[in-house]
Amino acid sequence: MDTSLLLPVNGVQQYLEIKGAAKTKPVLLFIHGGPAWPATPMNRKYNQALAKDFIFVSWDQRNCGKSQTDTTVALTLGLYVADAHVVTQFLQQKYHQQKIFVIGHSWGSLIGVNLVQQYPQDYAAYIGMGQLVNPGKSELLAKNYVVQQAALRKDTATLAALAKIPFNQDGSYQNGLAGLMQFRMLSDKYLTSSETAELPNPMTLYPDYQALDWMTPAMRTGKLLSSYITGSKTNLLKQSTFQLPVYLFVSKYDYTTSAELAQQYFALIKASKKQLFLFAHSGHAPSWEEPALFQARLRQIAAAN
Repeated sequence: MDTSLLLPVNGVQQYLEIKGAAKTKPVLLFIHGGPAWPATPMNRKYNQALAKDFIFVSWDQRNCGKSQTDTTVALTLGLYVADAHVVTQFLQQKYHQQKIFVIGHSWGSLIGVNLVQQYPQDYAAYIGMGQLVNPGKSELLAKNYVVQQAALRKDTATLAALAKIPFNQDGSYQNGLAGLMQFRMLSDKYLTSSETAELPNPMTLYPDYQALDWMTPAMRTGKLLSSYITGSKTNLLKQSTFQLPVYLFVSKYDYTTSAELAQQYFALIKASKKQLFLFAHSGHAPSWEEPALFQARLRQIAAAN
């Protein structure tokens, strides 16, 4: 099975790419990050092998990738959760499965947590990867680490530039997405590790995605949703109760969504079953940095549920 389609989802045609060896395999829905940064090209490149054991579904969220753009609708976390549930219901009906597996990456993990907490009856398990917990605290931890490393190297230029980025007391950016992007550009040399794989640019991998405009949707959507990804609107430390099995994939070198915070969140989680898997050679995306281990862990989870 290797198919793709545009599914009507809450007034917008949204793209699904579905691969699987048999219709009886468990469904695994991948909710990408960003916002508005589709994972389909990277999933094609690194995770084709999942089709042997799952019906693997890569979904381009509204307003990005090969999905339709509708700029007239107000974007909220609740809308993305509603979209994800419509996609879920379609997959349940199409493949005659009462429950599916869902993995949320980065921004997609915020959608994922809210999705499975609202509709636990529809999911076999939740897997959070690059789990977004509290953006303000996460950025504060990253900032403190970069300042420490820059001071050790006597990198006065970076220290001076960092001092000009206005942070709120809780670690969030006063300038929202612009502040986040400025920090990332300055700190990237300190937040990457030689222990992790160098990944290709997803925009250049396949002709059908090369032809798309990636940056306009990402910037527009990022600004509209910046309060969720850079501010104090998100604090999953207060959303730690689940009615289904929960698994966190935590990467040793993840400073985009703090590995330290993810482990704190895991300690708070109350669920019928929970487990944390550490990826020792990954940054923010173990699905592509350590794909073989990522796939093995997913098979392990499916076998246990």
